[in-house]
Amino acid sequence: MRLNTLKKLVFDKNIFGFLGLTGNINQLYKTSFATAASSCGLLDYLQARPRTLTDIQLRLATDHSQQAGLEAWLGCGVRFGELRLKNGYYELKGKLSRSLARPRNEIAAATLEEVVRYHYDALLNAPSRLRSGHKYSLADQDGELIARSSRILEPFVEEAIDWALQTGKVGSVLEVGFGSGYYLKYLLQSNPQLRIQAIDYQQEVVDAAGVNLRRWGLADQVELSCCDVMEFAATGRYDLITLHNNIYYFPLAMRMPLLRHLHGMLAPGGQLLLTTSCRGGSPAIAALNLWWSLSDVAGALPDKDDLVNMLQQAGFAQVEARQMLPGESYYGVLAKTDNKIQ
Repeated sequence: MRLNTLKKLVFDKNIFGFLGLTGNINQLYKTSFATAASSCGLLDYLQARPRTLTDIQLRLATDHSQQAGLEAWLGCGVRFGELRLKNGYYELKGKLSRSLARPRNEIAAATLEEVVRYHYDALLNAPSRLRSGHKYSLADQDGELIARSSRILEPFVEEAIDWALQTGKVGSVLEVGFGSGYYLKYLLQSNPQLRIQAIDYQQEVVDAAGVNLRRWGLADQVELSCCDVMEFAATGRYDLITLHNNIYYFPLAMRMPLLRHLHGMLAPGGQLLLTTSCRGGSPAIAALNLWWSLSDVAGALPDKDDLVNMLQQAGFAQVEARQMLPGESYYGVLAKTDNKIQ
């Protein structure tokens, strides 16, 4: 390199500023590649043993005409240190990819994919979306992925469910938005005699939960339906209605009508259990709030005190909010109807 070139780099182009960002850039590359490789099943495939380019092409069902592009993508994985190419075989190398490939890290892998696909996109594109008014919608989300990533909250939701079951006499349950179906399973493990109905707005979620319930041998004990909760006509009244991690799926203007609608489906002394992230808390919750603020729901995460007030205004006689995760704005809110409700 000529001395004049070096001077231009140092004084005109501030090469040291660029070099200072190299670590952040490389980590972004690694994370993006590893997330995509996990999502498409490549990491699981390489976890078993090293594979050739042809093996991977068949596994990913890519056309032969796309071989150059596939090889370039895998080459990025090698260059970023996440894969190794040895004697024509690709294998896992990087710490991140090896971690995401472990079955016990399935929830962590789904959470990272949610962050990269949705939170990162919202942070990157917020200014342009605010200028254009182009909003996110539920169609922009992979419901099955969200159901898997939200499983990190299972211990806290289980604790909230135990709270509700111990607080009132529960024989019938309606779950609104059931994700993977895990909480339906937990309810039946807690009380096999429960009569449970469950509804969800997204057909792919209903289908995935149905598969899980059949695998768990519980399909005959839960009635699943795909419908809008506001159009759902209950055949009776429930002792417990649950909404886990989904109150922010409803526009702010719909939340009071929703709570009143649910109040009307509860038996005297019945309970409504909400578990939800609320405004404030960690960077992850701030990014989640941003995505929903940029969506056509236009209500974002609830404020905890506002949610309690709304439940009281909706007619609930007793409302209690508990912080389920210490140091984080994740709450369980249990609202009870009057024993003489008509």
